[in-house]
Amino acid sequence: MKRIFLWAAAYVLLAVIVTGCTGALKSKTVIIPDTEEGREPQSLSETFEVNKIYKLQENEDGELFGWTDKEHVLGYFGKRGRERGFEQLDYELKTRQSWPDIHGFVHGVKVSADGAYASFSVQTGGKEKLMLLHLADQKQTVLREWTNKEGVVVAGQMSWSNNGRYVSFVQENGNQEAVIVVYDVTRQETKEFKFPGKTENHHFYSVQVSDDGASALIFKIAARQAYIVFGSLQGDTFVSQYEHPVSSEGNGDFVNDDQIVFVGEEGSLTLFDRRNAKTTILLERSGVFQLSRDRKYIAYSKGRENLYVAKLQGNNIMNEKEIYKGIVPEQIEWSPDNRRMLLNGRKWYESRPVVSAPSAAPFSQNSSLFIIEFK
Repeated sequence: MKRIFLWAAAYVLLAVIVTGCTGALKSKTVIIPDTEEGREPQSLSETFEVNKIYKLQENEDGELFGWTDKEHVLGYFGKRGRERGFEQLDYELKTRQSWPDIHGFVHGVKVSADGAYASFSVQTGGKEKLMLLHLADQKQTVLREWTNKEGVVVAGQMSWSNNGRYVSFVQENGNQEAVIVVYDVTRQETKEFKFPGKTENHHFYSVQVSDDGASALIFKIAARQAYIVFGSLQGDTFVSQYEHPVSSEGNGDFVNDDQIVFVGEEGSLTLFDRRNAKTTILLERSGVFQLSRDRKYIAYSKGRENLYVAKLQGNNIMNEKEIYKGIVPEQIEWSPDNRRMLLNGRKWYESRPVVSAPSAAPFSQNSSLFIIEFK
């Protein structure tokens, strides 16, 4: 019996050796994270559940302009009657980092969509300057400069394309001449495009260029009515392809290079596609709105003091959800990861403050300023 056991053991050992010679053992590595906290959060849940709301309170005058990354926002602060300057805020840690002062009166600040630059105007010493501030190293670039006696008028503020490559503005030189100026930050070059057909009744207040640099949205006022004009940049001329009256409190934006969305004259959220010249009403009633960085989601006001978030899919608004109630939104800014939102507004019965730009609302004791964080 003992001999049979030894023969059986030897046979098993020989089989293992032969198997090892005929084929290599296959291995599989499984990586288990140490903690859940070290992992990057998943994409935004389309249930739009609010996780936290951070209320920002300041005892000084200032403005917040947008996100430099998913944790920081850029502001311009200072005590009343004192020198003000740029600061970067960490809303969660409640810390602030001051940047070098820009001497003069700064206004019309706009952060590029990629958080790389801030564009703004500076008045100092009888001169006006249009400038860029590179946020990583605080390098300043002067785009245009002129004296007050030259009669140059820049309509409204500078605006950025949604990919952060192009910054643009409208320069008016008299009643019959308007030029769209586009600066390419990648190539560091400027191009100008004439706007034909301007009359003394036309007043421009903004222009935005598409991501491919081939089209532009112009916002103007003619005979006391606000309009959005969609067209292409051909040669050295802007060629209008679509024009529509818009709400004085609304805004407009590119969904992509061929589609735009805006708030119509009657307050309807409207989408226009130039590929088939089709106009679609997304919502019957809306106020201000803001598309997310990836253009998948939209936040908008509806009603007197209601803020909603929804998914923008094709020509439809889906999964609409109310996320805040109690203020009239005047500024909505999505964070780069879509998981946070800067919200600035006021009570409906409070007078609207005088602002330097539609998307950069100053806050004061009457303003309500929040960071809304989604799950």
